[in-house]
Amino acid sequence: MSKITSPNIIDKNVAILHIDTEKKPVIFWDTCSLLDIVRLPLPDRNQTVDSLEKIIEIKNKIVSKDIVSLSSELCITEFNNHIETWTKTLESESKRLSKTYNNFIGFINKANIGVSPILTTNLSIYRLEDLLCQIIHAIVNETLFIREDATFATFAHFRTTNKIPPAMKKGEYKDCYVWGTCLELRQTSSDKSYSYNFMSSNVTDYADTNKKDFVTEIKNEATINNIDYFPNFKIAYGHLRRDGTV
Repeated sequence: MSKITSPNIIDKNVAILHIDTEKKPVIFWDTCSLLDIVRLPLPDRNQTVDSLEKIIEIKNKIVSKDIVSLSSELCITEFNNHIETWTKTLESESKRLSKTYNNFIGFINKANIGVSPILTTNLSIYRLEDLLCQIIHAIVNETLFIREDATFATFAHFRTTNKIPPAMKKGEYKDCYVWGTCLELRQTSSDKSYSYNFMSSNVTDYADTNKKDFVTEIKNEATINNIDYFPNFKIAYGHLRRDGTV
């Protein structure tokens, strides 16, 4: 099952109490970063296996409860609307790569007369998409999803109407809602000394032109509230490694 079926949904006040009590590093997930885990091997993503190693280390720290994992209830629907498309895409890519490889091997075997032929392969039998979904769901099972709330909706409506990032370019209500949820939890918490991080690969709407830092309007809010931006798993791992979390 690739969809999220039994999420742990809690009220924002419960979440705030939890993170203030735990005082552990927090990762607040945008939907795209969870989906990125299953998209990682796709050739157009230009990723290496090192990225998966970093994700597994982060996942292990979430499972061991050394990192608090949060997200918005809104992300559940968005994830469920897209995950099957991406698992099917990865399965199709496995078959395509196998066909290309086997065709090339056919030329080698035909030209290499008198030598034992190289065996063909079918990468799709390894069900990589399922293995990666297992990693996602290990994270999801430990994630506290913040229940939808009128204050988040008001924030998102204002940002969307006034084209304030992350709504400046596409006017995306959901992006504003997710950021509003992340921001309000941090603003309302009594202790801002522990690491609090927003994970989103949506650099188009959240990031500055360098694709590493928040865009100015969001950066101002983030700086005041001691929120770091993780646009990818490499940067996330680097920050967490620097702080001794992984």
